[in-house]
Amino acid sequence: MDAMRMSRTSFLLALAAMATACRGPVELVSDRPIAAVTPEQGASAPSSRPAQSSSTALSPSYRGAAATPTGVVVPVLGRNAAGGWMVGTPCGRTGSVGNVRPLPGTVVLDAGHGGKETGAIGPLGNRESDLNRAVVAHARAALEAAGVDAVLTRTGDYRIGIAPRAAIVAAVKPKAVVSVHHNASSSRLLDEPGTEVFHQGVGASAAESRRLAGLLHEEVTATLARYEVRDWAATPWAGVKPRPNSEGDDFYGILRRTQGTPTALLEVGFLSHKPEEQLYARAAVQQAVGQAVARAVVRFLNTSDPGSGFIATPRLADDNRSGGGTENCQDPPLG
Repeated sequence: MDAMRMSRTSFLLALAAMATACRGPVELVSDRPIAAVTPEQGASAPSSRPAQSSSTALSPSYRGAAATPTGVVVPVLGRNAAGGWMVGTPCGRTGSVGNVRPLPGTVVLDAGHGGKETGAIGPLGNRESDLNRAVVAHARAALEAAGVDAVLTRTGDYRIGIAPRAAIVAAVKPKAVVSVHHNASSSRLLDEPGTEVFHQGVGASAAESRRLAGLLHEEVTATLARYEVRDWAATPWAGVKPRPNSEGDDFYGILRRTQGTPTALLEVGFLSHKPEEQLYARAAVQQAVGQAVARAVVRFLNTSDPGSGFIATPRLADDNRSGGGTENCQDPPLG
């Protein structure tokens, strides 16, 4: 038992060391957008798992998650008459592909927004959907370097609805899900990061979802605090909390539709605040935040650490914002 504890401690220390190179001041001098790191630089890197890409390599009864020949992650629904596979598409339709590669995973990483649904856009023009994807790419790379398989819900700049994201989670059956976002519309300034993390407040996984959210907040805020930003944007509800809708269920669809699996929605910081936008647009910062997400996930899987940053459940309006649906959605090529 002592040997196992030593191994886990060494494992976590190794991950913690990955972020040390990113410490230091941030030069907030650029007045132009800086391109985010794309998954081609991280998320689509070759995996160490065995290759298994043809239809004949899978049992006809396979019903897990898979990658299509173009790299789009989909839930597999069954075989088709032509000997290929019926799959669920990012727009919530049914599609058909000849070959798929199975994607087993311990964790699902969800890059919020995508395609025409860009999410927030900063004063310098950086898009939330790009930054979300960059952070997720680095989180996946760090997790897989640590031996934890991670499946992405979105591998490119395309739109994917909340229900199709949840369908991928259901197909993978992971131990944890992290949905990555960047925030907008702050109302005050703080001397510390205004990171928000939402957890499930309903269902069998609510307690573990809360713990996952607390670990994410702990790791991400500790990483951001290493950078020299004089004022951080925030709302009065910075921290870790659930958000109920008017019926008492979880407000955010990715939390509501994945109840039973610990899931947390991370708002790294405020893209709408120019000094933070300049920070988040830096490739080194995207990597540092992604590694912080990975460290939180490893701690969630391997320890009983409770996390921190919890606040009382705020009374927020059920604003019924649109988003995450599939109206006028155009699927990316599958194969």
